[in-house]
Amino acid sequence: MLVCSFLVGCSVGPNYKKPQFELPQKITREESKQDVYSVEINQDWWKSYGSKEINQLVELALKNNPNIDVGIANLRVAQKNVVAQQGFFFPSIGAGYALSRQNIGKTLSSNLSSGDMLYNLHTASVSVGFVPDIFGGNRRQVESLKALANAQSYQLQALKISIASNVVAAAIQEASLREQVKAVQELAEAARLQLEHARRLRAAGYYSAVDLAVQETLYAQAVAQVPTIEKSREQTLDLLAVLCGKMPSEPLLLPSLLSIQVPDKLPRSVQSSLVAQRPDVKIADELLRAANAQIGVTIANMLPQISISGTFGSSATLFGDLSNSANNFWAGTGIVSQPVFAGGTLFARKAAAEAGRDASLAQYKSTVLTAFQNVADTLYALDADGRYYKTALDNEVANQSLYEMSQKQLQTGYISEAAMLNTKQTYLQARINALQAYATYLGDTTALYQTLGGGWSEHTAQVYRH
Repeated sequence: MLVCSFLVGCSVGPNYKKPQFELPQKITREESKQDVYSVEINQDWWKSYGSKEINQLVELALKNNPNIDVGIANLRVAQKNVVAQQGFFFPSIGAGYALSRQNIGKTLSSNLSSGDMLYNLHTASVSVGFVPDIFGGNRRQVESLKALANAQSYQLQALKISIASNVVAAAIQEASLREQVKAVQELAEAARLQLEHARRLRAAGYYSAVDLAVQETLYAQAVAQVPTIEKSREQTLDLLAVLCGKMPSEPLLLPSLLSIQVPDKLPRSVQSSLVAQRPDVKIADELLRAANAQIGVTIANMLPQISISGTFGSSATLFGDLSNSANNFWAGTGIVSQPVFAGGTLFARKAAAEAGRDASLAQYKSTVLTAFQNVADTLYALDADGRYYKTALDNEVANQSLYEMSQKQLQTGYISEAAMLNTKQTYLQARINALQAYATYLGDTTALYQTLGGGWSEHTAQVYRH
């Protein structure tokens, strides 16, 4: 190893090898091959919802969200740290000038040919220093910093995916809540009319106190839903505004629920290899690479350290005489130092670096497992919530039909107003349930895009190639 290092500048320490993680053939416990999603997701996947308002909101968020500015700044910090560390591959050059006035007294003899005891001394010099990276300690440090910079770049990509996903989810939720507010207000009004009708019947002796209490309870339950849903909508609007980099009081262009469509060809299953392309998996990979490189840094610190320095300058009592070659001086120094005893510090640092590598390896495996869990959870939710939404929609359609028939029956005198109001309330509650189910299902589609990496491309990341 020593001969190799001196001749070709090998880097000590283990070379990085990406962990071999056996990917499963399927994500969930039950999958059909014909549903496997094999095409790449478009980078601007949010356009698949067919809403120009959602497109504008996402673009606004990606442009104005301050967290993205934080991520960009952190990426610049990481990249400049790489450049700074790479500077140690080159010699350092320094220049200096010193002016002193001295009086050596009569006890000491003057070091000047003139014998003057009191004089000015001008000294100008240039120094060059170089520490050869013979054992690759600096190369390993640069490798580690590059990996950290790559991780920061992937973190920025993940942040953009998260912001876009949150904007789409919030826009869908707000649109649903807006419709729910209308429905629940209409429901409360129908409950109020039915309560007034019950009170008239009670006053006329046709209604029992128990029946009236039941209607009062139903009315209170209907009214209580109004502020709850209104609060949720207002808070969702606040969230959406902040995601877009605006104050909560600033207006936004919002989509209607009818303008938001379910994306075409939505996958029910995905190839497991797609999960490995998530930014968080890439981040874990780069952090493991950085930790692995630190082992080489600690090993290099245990080996002989070589430094070379040289100084050239001129010293004279008069500034104009500095250019006189008779006043020139120079010196060259080569130093080889070998740590002999450091109280176990160097060995402990190496052991700590190895432990850090082991921790990063375990974290990488945990990240991969969590990625598969996220995708599997989302696929299950998408399937279950899709079936629930279909049931809720069928229930809404059936109750709407029943309500429309009751209106006609009321006009012809076949049923009472109370019966019609009862079917109306049942229909409105079914509509609220369907609206909530639709928002949940659309939210699952957004979560699926996010868990699959949001359609990001590694080509868009500013990374160092190892």
